[in-house]
Amino acid sequence: MKKLLVFALLICLIPTMVFAQGGAEASETADDNFFDETVKIIIPYGAGGTHDVVARKFAEVGSKYTNAPIVCVQETGGDGLVAGINFTKKKPNTRELLTTSYGLWYQKIVKGDTIQLDLTKIHPVGTFDDRSYLLYVRGDSKYEDLQDLIDESKKREVVLSAGAVGADAHLCFGGLIKKAGGESRIASYEGGAQQIAALLNGEADCFVGTSQVGKQYLQTGDVRAIACFKDFDFVGFEEELGLVVPNVADAGYPQSAITGGGMLSVTAGTKESYIQDVEDLIKTVWDDPEFSEFTTSIGLNIFECYGEDLQEHIKKAAENATISARSLGLID
Repeated sequence: MKKLLVFALLICLIPTMVFAQGGAEASETADDNFFDETVKIIIPYGAGGTHDVVARKFAEVGSKYTNAPIVCVQETGGDGLVAGINFTKKKPNTRELLTTSYGLWYQKIVKGDTIQLDLTKIHPVGTFDDRSYLLYVRGDSKYEDLQDLIDESKKREVVLSAGAVGADAHLCFGGLIKKAGGESRIASYEGGAQQIAALLNGEADCFVGTSQVGKQYLQTGDVRAIACFKDFDFVGFEEELGLVVPNVADAGYPQSAITGGGMLSVTAGTKESYIQDVEDLIKTVWDDPEFSEFTTSIGLNIFECYGEDLQEHIKKAAENATISARSLGLID
C-alpha cells in the first residue's frame, strides 16, 4: 500500500518537475549571449601580421564587455586556407570566430574546386580591420612612381615580392601590370617580414604589403611607397611622415583597387541572436577609443560594414579580383 502511495505521489510531481525544468531552459536560452562562455578567435595567419595584431587587440578590448574572456588561437597554413577549411567543418553556434580575409574569396576564385573550401559555410558578421595595400620600392630605387615601374615592365618582367600566386597582392599588382601592357612575375615568401626582406636584398623590384608592414621601413628610408591599391589615397602616414600615397583608381586602374583586410565570421547556420551578439560587440569595440585609435596608430583605416552591406562589399571585391585573375590567365 505504501509503495502505491509513493508511486502516485511521484506521478503527480512529474508534470511540475518537467515544467520547472523546461522553464529554466527557456529562460537560459532567452538570456544566453554568444560571449557568456569563452570565445576563441581563430587567426589563420602568422604571429606579428596584421590579422594577428589587430585580432589580439580586439580580444583584449572586447573582453572588457563580455562575461567570459575572448582568446586568440593561431592556426596557420596555406595562406589562410587551413584554418578556413577547418572552420567550415564546425557546427553552427560553435563559440569561435574566424578572422576571415577577403583573400579566402580570392583564392577560391583562382583555385576553384581544387581547394575544398565551401565559403557558404562561413558567415561574415562585421569588419574588424581595413587595410590599404601599398606598392613599395627600395629607398634608392630608380622608380619614382607607378608609371616608372609600368614602363619598366614593358621592357622586362618585373619581380614582385609577395605571398602565394593568386593571393591579394599578386592580384593587385599583377593585374595592374597586365592591364597596362607589361609583364611581371611573383616571388613567393611566407609572411610580410620575409617579403619585404626580399625587396631590400635586391631579390625583387617591388613589394605589395600593408601599411603596417612597411611603416618602419618608410621611417628609416629603406623603402618608398608609390601607390595604394584603393580608390582613394592613403593618408595614414600624412601626419607622422608627411606622406600621401596616391591611389591606383585615379591612375587609371580601378579594377586593381582590390580591398584588403578582414572580418569576423561565425559558422554558417549560427542562430540569429548569436550573430547579433557578435555584431553588437564589434560595434562596441569600434566605439572604444582604445581600439579605434590603435587601428589608426598602426596605419590602418577605420571601416565598419555589417550584414547585407558587407555581403555586397565582398561581392564587389570578388568581381575586381576576378577581372585581375582572368587578365593574368589564372582563370578562364
